[in-house]
Amino acid sequence: MPLREPTYGLRVRRLPARWLVPGLLALGLAGCGSVPAPAPTGPSVSPSHDAEAEPSRAPTPTRATPAPTATDDLVVAVPSPTVATTTAPTAGGPPGGSAAPAAGRLTTLVGDTRSAMVWAPLSDPSAVTTEGSVPSARAWSTSKVLVVAAYLDTVVGGDPSRIPSTERGWIRAALTASDGDAVVAVRDRIPGSPGAAITAVLRSIGDTRTSAPDRSQGMMTWTPREQVRFMAALAAGRVVSPEASAYLLAQMQPIAAHRWGLGTIGASSFKGGWLTSETETRQMGIVGGYAVAIITVGVGPAVRQTDGDSAHVHQMDRIADLLARRLG
Repeated sequence: MPLREPTYGLRVRRLPARWLVPGLLALGLAGCGSVPAPAPTGPSVSPSHDAEAEPSRAPTPTRATPAPTATDDLVVAVPSPTVATTTAPTAGGPPGGSAAPAAGRLTTLVGDTRSAMVWAPLSDPSAVTTEGSVPSARAWSTSKVLVVAAYLDTVVGGDPSRIPSTERGWIRAALTASDGDAVVAVRDRIPGSPGAAITAVLRSIGDTRTSAPDRSQGMMTWTPREQVRFMAALAAGRVVSPEASAYLLAQMQPIAAHRWGLGTIGASSFKGGWLTSETETRQMGIVGGYAVAIITVGVGPAVRQTDGDSAHVHQMDRIADLLARRLG
């Protein structure tokens, strides 16, 4: 994911915190978050692109849509029979990343309104359990998986063997290092409306609620429940084609710097999204025999990532630990 140009970064740091997030959202700027405007010629990314490569130039700002509101499937709180016997700290904390890490382990998200986890067994994807709730669920860089899925569907007919080497490198960069320029280059290969192509993929697996725009897909609402549906469909080979689904799962292997949260509990494939200390940090993936999604909104200190944006690493690790205990 590209870092911002030094002069722009200095300008952002001088702004008061209360101005920063609204400004970013209004402009549609985000490294791991909303998809930036495309560069005229796309990034120059080789198939061996690594996350630690030097950053590309900052993307051109675009106008984003207003932040979405919460949806009703985020307020279900169903506890698992498995309950830890450790000290139960409070799950929340003041927004903006100012809270110190809470001591001990989470024992429940029931009643929490700023963190949630959702899971379903791959053997019965309709048996969805939700614990906790969140006020918003913008996709941020989890949307990169949808962009690649739409590319596989419309450009190569669901056959990953037909992906040109250059575009294969862009996909790898987008899904492992969450590279923003790379995913824009992939999106630009989709004929017609990228939003319509992404939405068609979602409709094909039974998601009738999520709709994608043509630009700034990171700003779209994609609930944890629908992400669990998507991951279960991937595991079943139902996203675009069995070959495309297997390819996507194989590419969802974050770099070491991004392997917090689900990466600490043995997820075989996962993708995250984040932006600032006041916005959502989230992940979706496969853990053992389950499709899972976890999310938190502004809880705890936020840690700067390789793209220059910030993620709630500590809280995501705690939620992932609790999820692992729920899954038994």
